[in-house]
Amino acid sequence: MSTTEHTSLIRRATAAATLTVTALALSACGANTLQERSKPTITLDQAKTQIDGYLADILAKLPVQPTSAPAAFFDQECDANDIGPHGRKQTGRGYDFGDVSSDIKAQAVTDYRTFLTGQGFQPVQDPPNSHLDWIKLKNPQNNFLAILDGTSDSSHDLTLKVSSPCVWPTGTPAT
Repeated sequence: MSTTEHTSLIRRATAAATLTVTALALSACGANTLQERSKPTITLDQAKTQIDGYLADILAKLPVQPTSAPAAFFDQECDANDIGPHGRKQTGRGYDFGDVSSDIKAQAVTDYRTFLTGQGFQPVQDPPNSHLDWIKLKNPQNNFLAILDGTSDSSHDLTLKVSSPCVWPTGTPAT
């Protein structure tokens, strides 16, 4: 593995880890109270289907195509410290576009933002001094989060990720 490939792999792993932590913190798993978090949800399989739908719709609007097939779904237990019951899961996956020229990247950013805000997604504000190389948009109706990462001119790897809110694997709370 070359140094460039190794650096790209590390960047992608770091971005995935950052996305996961950020998505959990930002979404609070999509509910504000213990009562809301104990209600039935869509299933984990339905969340994966919704993610694939969002990814396909976004890709159809971008001026660049991924360099490979989508990453496998990354399922994880939702944070038990968010006042919620244990057993809920969050999932997500995305695409890597590799090193994209500045002009194509600028058009991708515009197309991404225009399409998703037109679909009702809203910008997510980052805390001060946080990662400024991504654009995060969240659907307030269902709490799915889309992130276009690597958007600055200095970035060499553009990625698209979509993650779900916390859901019960079978749609209903564990008893």
